[in-house]
Amino acid sequence: MLDSPPAKLKACIITTASSKKHKSQTALTDQACLLRLGLVCCDLVDIEFDDPRLLANYDVIHINGGNPFYLLLQMKRRNAVEQMRQLAEQHKLIIGVSAGAMVIADTLEHVNDLNRIAGYENMDLEELKEDYYAVGLTQQAVIPHYNRFIADDPDFERKLQQLELSRNRRFDRVQDGEALVILGDTVSYVHAE
Repeated sequence: MLDSPPAKLKACIITTASSKKHKSQTALTDQACLLRLGLVCCDLVDIEFDDPRLLANYDVIHINGGNPFYLLLQMKRRNAVEQMRQLAEQHKLIIGVSAGAMVIADTLEHVNDLNRIAGYENMDLEELKEDYYAVGLTQQAVIPHYNRFIADDPDFERKLQQLELSRNRRFDRVQDGEALVILGDTVSYVHAE
């Protein structure tokens, strides 16, 4: 995926979606992991406040989880949606985790329904004005933390299948410890050992 050895690569983690921002335990854990791989640096970036043009300085852009609607809103406000598309065209490695994985897809229009069937509160924001078009790096819509949803509600899979039928769309179920890797038209799952 990357042409250079880790010792020549710079990474950042976008913390915007998390209410804890730079103090997010997930972001800090992932930062430590990327640094253990030998990357030159792994900075924490909040595009709500930091200039999104800074992302061009990084080879690896990791988008942390949290509220996908809040992340999308800030990306739109700061013109980071187009920036992410340009970075993808430059073959930068873009990693989406949870809300980050949802936002790099084409739309968030199904997320309110997903939250409803999972028994979660609505996270939507009025400021988006139902403009759920996201970054659009892939048409693969993911359901992160699938294993947690099933553990909380054994009937979740049936509800999710009904949502797929009503939306005429298939959702990729991604469990904790798994990743969906998309290279061009090839989609594969990676499982943690």
